[in-house]
Amino acid sequence: MTPAHDDRPTAASPRPGPEIPPDLGARPEGGLEGDPVRDPWHEPMRLALAEAAQAPGTGDVPVGAVVLGPDGAVLGRGHNAREAYGDPTAHAEILALRAAAHTLGGGDWRLTGCTLVVTLEPCTMCAGAAVLARVDRVVYGALDTKAGAAGSLWDALRDRRLNHRPEVINGVLARECATLLTDFFRPTDPPPPTPSGTDPDTDFDPGPSLS
Repeated sequence: MTPAHDDRPTAASPRPGPEIPPDLGARPEGGLEGDPVRDPWHEPMRLALAEAAQAPGTGDVPVGAVVLGPDGAVLGRGHNAREAYGDPTAHAEILALRAAAHTLGGGDWRLTGCTLVVTLEPCTMCAGAAVLARVDRVVYGALDTKAGAAGSLWDALRDRRLNHRPEVINGVLARECATLLTDFFRPTDPPPPTPSGTDPDTDFDPGPSLS
């Protein structure tokens, strides 16, 4: 289960901290120095992080998203609101895509030329929604190596069997995105040791990757 769907961890199954490659600590936060692929997306990702920061106020997991138009203007924003709305589909990406379509109006649901920016790798539902919305690009921060559907566990965005495959850029401000999540799930009191062999159900990995 991705953290967008999951409740807080039990003592028997605490969530781990992010996996940070040993050499990443010497680099600027969020990725490689002078990275021409990720650097242009830092500011949009900060907008998504600002959205994510609003989610814990209603007990929701801090994931945020924004949709940018072809000209870079923000068309839609969203943060996880499953608990707030009592809606299992109220993930940040879904709400941001809906808001963007509403902003564009005209009865056309296609978000051609748009970019979805989200703090955590999309789940299968949100990856599918991005494909169906016809966005040109998906940019995300932290990897979800347990249930991500944009390159970690599945790659629903670039499946060659589909009729639309957006460009994918990951690892943008990944450390900041992962830290927001691990801080949210960190228990107030240290949990007892995880039983040997127990596999935590989520894993936020901020390591940059273009795979």
